[in-house]
Amino acid sequence: MDVDTVLASVQERDKWQRRLEVLQVALADVRDRQVRVAARLRRLKRELARVQELSEAVSGRAGRLAPPSQRMHASTRPNFPTR
Repeated sequence: MDVDTVLASVQERDKWQRRLEVLQVALADVRDRQVRVAARLRRLKRELARVQELSEAVSGRAGRLAPPSQRMHASTRPNFPTR
């Protein structure tokens, strides 16, 4: 075997090993980001569920507090006219 051929083969192997290491680091980074994004998505879904429950509770209570046929005046002070 020729020394130059062996040297070229070793250099090629080292080049591909470095590329593989870079790709493995990038893959680990992508997986870490995926885990963080999934956790954030779960938190957002829980928060949206809470907001939905709160809005349903508020909208359900608003109908009981002030029926649409009853007039409500914004002013309670006598020097301001009612609308």
